Amino acid sequence: MSIGEVKAALGESKRLLDQGRATIEGIDVSLIEVTSLTLATLHDTQHAEAGNARLALADAVREADLALSMISAATENTSAYLRELG
Repeated sequence: MSIGEVKAALGESKRLLDQGRATIEGIDVSLIEVTSLTLATLHDTQHAEAGNARLALADAVREADLALSMISAATENTSAYLRELG
């Protein structure tokens, strides 16, 4: 694989990472809205399923945030590698 081909592949990976980031950011916004509505609906509810729902939503938000962090790191590493290649 030539340097040009490596640069092209890295450029494509950055484009795909940007698409992934945009998708997950949209999901994150929706999760925050759903969490807010769910917590308001379940206010003062002590049912076990309500507790499970709260935990599941918190886990989903945490996972979305983790995915965004991983995408940011991958994007930064890709950019650094592209700079090294010239």
